[in-house]
Amino acid sequence: MNAVEQNMKRRKIGKVVLLSTIGLVSYSGFLIANMPAEKLWQYLPTDQLPVQLAGINGTPWKGSAESITLALSRTPLVLPSIRWQIDTGSLLQGDLKIAIELGGAASPIEGEGIVTLDQQTLTLENLELDTTAQWLVSATGGKVPGELTGNVFLQLDELVMNNSGCTQLRGDAEWTSSRLSSPFGQFDLGSSTAELSCQNKNLIAKVSQKSPIINSYGDFQIGTSGRYTFTGKMTPNSSLPDNMKQGFSLLGRADSNGAYPLRFRGIVK
Repeated sequence: MNAVEQNMKRRKIGKVVLLSTIGLVSYSGFLIANMPAEKLWQYLPTDQLPVQLAGINGTPWKGSAESITLALSRTPLVLPSIRWQIDTGSLLQGDLKIAIELGGAASPIEGEGIVTLDQQTLTLENLELDTTAQWLVSATGGKVPGELTGNVFLQLDELVMNNSGCTQLRGDAEWTSSRLSSPFGQFDLGSSTAELSCQNKNLIAKVSQKSPIINSYGDFQIGTSGRYTFTGKMTPNSSLPDNMKQGFSLLGRADSNGAYPLRFRGIVK
């Protein structure tokens, strides 16, 4: 066998190896793509992930789970049913883009949005969440001097986060039909709005609240550690009953406009 024949033979062997490798990779990809999502989840190091799924159905590309638990703080956040669909085209760009639907009409929280993951950031786009104040306070482990009621709607145009915290945020939130039942009395809080943004890696919410008996405003700030602060002012209407007005003295001394200071700090555990 001369040198020319040897080279031709090597090329044929190389093509066979290459085609076999492509075929094996393609077949493996096909098996993974069509593997039940529940089976694939069992092979992942789920004990090291901040996300836990239960009642998994479907495939990795399109499926659902009966519940999802996020261990992002000391108090795990349990969410109702979730459905997902992966945009396979995003994989060609080195990203993982997932369309997500959360809960349903009978769930305490309902929403949808787009989640994109790459090597450095997590991005949420076109996210809408609809829930109640009662569920939100209970799910996040928040402490309120009383019972809050009302509907909460969150809309995020874009949220970008990396390991150091929030880098970009455009969105707003609205709290309607809100009431507070506290030791000081029953308060009609009317409606509240919040403009959301990022500053120094922290999430910032500029809050404004108006009702027939109380007006308030302030700035809420929370970092990746879960520590939060709120500073603002609250002004009761002059028509408020005297027994309710007395409770405001616990907040401090009112200014010349009758506004009382609001200062809260703590940590989401």
